Amino acid sequence: MNEEQFRKRFREALGTAPVSDLSRRIEAALSPPPPRRRRLALGSIAATLALVLVGAFAGWRLIGQHARPASVKALPTHIAPTPAAAASNVALPVCRMPVIVSLDSGPPAQLQTGPGFINTGTGQYTPDSSASVTGLPGGAVIGNNLKPNSSRSAAPTFYSENLRRWLPVDARSVSPDGASYVWERLLPEGSNNLNFARSELHRYDVATSTDRILWTYAGSIDVVRWDASGVLVETVPPNGGALITWLVNPPTSTAAQQASGFEARGGLTQLPGDPLQNGGFAYGNVPYAEFDGHQIYRIGSREPGTPEIVAYETAPGQRVTIYRGSQGDATTFDPMSGVGDAAGIWFTDYAGRVLWRWQPSTGLHKIALSGLPNSGPNWSIYETSAGACLPLR
Repeated sequence: MNEEQFRKRFREALGTAPVSDLSRRIEAALSPPPPRRRRLALGSIAATLALVLVGAFAGWRLIGQHARPASVKALPTHIAPTPAAAASNVALPVCRMPVIVSLDSGPPAQLQTGPGFINTGTGQYTPDSSASVTGLPGGAVIGNNLKPNSSRSAAPTFYSENLRRWLPVDARSVSPDGASYVWERLLPEGSNNLNFARSELHRYDVATSTDRILWTYAGSIDVVRWDASGVLVETVPPNGGALITWLVNPPTSTAAQQASGFEARGGLTQLPGDPLQNGGFAYGNVPYAEFDGHQIYRIGSREPGTPEIVAYETAPGQRVTIYRGSQGDATTFDPMSGVGDAAGIWFTDYAGRVLWRWQPSTGLHKIALSGLPNSGPNWSIYETSAGACLPLR
């Protein structure tokens, strides 16, 4: 079971929808190390034990408190401003970055999410009160390990520049041109994540409101990415078993089995001096963050004071380092998600209320955010990137 499959099962165990990528925040808060050991493979028994242990630990933080389920609400559209953004001595690109802002609190556990845009020139956040995914299929969560009969409606998750509207799935499921997306339906109709027998992968064309079945599989389907080569997915039988990676061809609806999940995704080459975690080389991807076609990775752990590196590879062993330091140092760089463009990358931060810009020629620069919701002592706030940074209008 690789990182993405673990995250999917972790989401289902917590009962959290993928609509705001909340699982990544919860996962990091509960388990400081980010994530993946190279070629990590768990059998079905080990995977089940891992899920039980994580679920038990998660119960202490989010679920077991007063035995009340988390509620999900829309963020208020009228938001009190916070202090103005800090000035930068480097001219940074100015654009409008779509994000999902999330607030979590507890006990009892409560979640509030809402879409909006950050003006990267001023750091000002503006909620999008007109955002809607009404009439668009996909994005809902139906049943999970803790609440089998529960359901959660779809919510805005990704902003398509092409369509100029929000979609109910994240960036991995959206076509390269932003005009279509894929989503999963569990069968038989009315089944949930505990009792389904097979899945359908659907392609929905937003402009024509056309939905068609791309592929059917006797198990779960988890989308890894959709790029020029096709839709890369990972599958697992309903009752557990070996993870298999497939490349689905949208025009022909054919699927070809690929190398195992790690090899299909690529990864980092270990270099001398890289920090080790529990005696091994461990790293995870920064969600959605790519530059010049290269995935951004984070080496090390989020445990305070431990060494870490944020970097990408242009070829095996040829690494470009974005940041090298330790968790919680004076730089305070703690990337949560990102979105790249031709010149660099915008990073959101686990600290919330902060945006970072990295460019090869100028390095890292911090931008303070304003206009975000006020939060009390038991609240945490954070932002997740939700699409390409757009021209101001």
